[in-house]
Amino acid sequence: MLMTERWLPLLLSLCALAACVVPALADEAIARPQVRVGDAWSYRQTSLITQRAAEFSYSVVEAGDTRIKTMSDGYGETYTPDWNLIESSAGMKIAPHEGYFSFPLEPGKTWPFKFERTVAKMRTAWEGVARVIGWEDIEVPAGSFRALRVDIGGSFGSGPVARRSQLQLSYWWSATVNRWVRQDIWMSRPGGKVTDFNTRTELIRYTQAQ
Repeated sequence: MLMTERWLPLLLSLCALAACVVPALADEAIARPQVRVGDAWSYRQTSLITQRAAEFSYSVVEAGDTRIKTMSDGYGETYTPDWNLIESSAGMKIAPHEGYFSFPLEPGKTWPFKFERTVAKMRTAWEGVARVIGWEDIEVPAGSFRALRVDIGGSFGSGPVARRSQLQLSYWWSATVNRWVRQDIWMSRPGGKVTDFNTRTELIRYTQAQ
C-alpha cells in the first residue's frame, strides 16, 4: 500500500472537519448593501415604556449611486447609499444626513457623526460616536441571523451639549437582508428623565427583488 493510500482516510476526515470549521470563522466585513427596486422590509416596533406595538414597512422605489428612495405607509423617504436618512415627505430634512451607518462595517470600527435635523422650522443638533461591537447571533420574528452589532451614543437638542438630551442606539446589521434586523433606541432628557420614544424594533419579514 502506498503511503498516500494509507493516510487518505485521515486526510479526508481532516478536510471534512476543516469544511465544518471554516464557515464559523468566515465572518467578514459587511460591504455597502446592493439595494434593488422592489426590496422590502417589515418591522414591529414595541415601546419599552408601555409595551404597545405597531407594524410598518419600507419598500425601495428608487436605487442609484447617489440615493435610495423608499415608501413607508404612504410616506416617502430619501437616504444616502449607506442608508443614512436625508429627508422625508413628512417634512423632515437632515443636513447633511444622519451618520449612523458607515460601510464597510467591521468589528472595532468607530466613526463620529454630526448633523442638523429640521422639522416644522425647529432645528436640533445631533452628534455622537458609533462603534461596531462585533458579531452576534440574534433571533427576531423573521428568523435567526448572524449580524454585526453597532452601538451609538450621542446627544441632541438646541442648547449646549451638556444640556441636551441623550441618545443610546444599538442596531444589528445583517448582510443577508441588506438592512438591520433589530434596533433598540433609548432617549433621556437632561437630568435623566426618559422620553416616550424608547423602542425595540424587529424585522418580521423581508423580500428581495430578483
